[in-house]
Amino acid sequence: MLTAKFLRVKLSAIFLVILIGVSGGTRGSGVLQSGMFGDRNGPRLTSDQSSVAGQMNLRISTDQQKYSRRQGLTLHASLVNNGDATVYIDRRMFWTGYAGGLKLEIANEKGQSLPAPMLSDAMMPPPSKDDTSILIALDEGFFYGTSVNLKVSEFFPTPGRYSLRVIYKSWLQRDLVAPQFRSLPALWADAPEISSNRLWIQVTR
Repeated sequence: MLTAKFLRVKLSAIFLVILIGVSGGTRGSGVLQSGMFGDRNGPRLTSDQSSVAGQMNLRISTDQQKYSRRQGLTLHASLVNNGDATVYIDRRMFWTGYAGGLKLEIANEKGQSLPAPMLSDAMMPPPSKDDTSILIALDEGFFYGTSVNLKVSEFFPTPGRYSLRVIYKSWLQRDLVAPQFRSLPALWADAPEISSNRLWIQVTR
């Protein structure tokens, strides 16, 4: 009896470790599932938002380095976890400036900022409290991101060199997600913004 009970406890512990360690989904990410921690009151984790945000980098890239004004440009942006602990992020990313999470900044070779046309009118709505897929789990080295297609002639008025930078800002309110997720080390709305590297492209006629 004792041996059988011990084996059941051991197998349950192994299953729990495997369940927590599994990550799947899109672009190197794992979607947080309801009940995976086995505690209906949620995991007892706390996090300092500055340190959590400090683990993250925002990386951007384009499909080319040189474009004519007749072409289209694809811009990719990804949040990357460079720390040694799991960080959770809002799965929603909209190219609508701070209102949607991702803000695009364009400057010419002299460093003068250029106004960027509206990329989308999607706003960041509050999550539903029964939405258990709102958070994406990023383990060390994992990333999650999105992309946008730009018409070069609309964003870059004349031939020349231009720099691109993207700023990510989370608007996810801790008290609006399902209660069992509120103590997770996530990028909540009080986390500082995260700026990408500055990327240079060449625009020709």
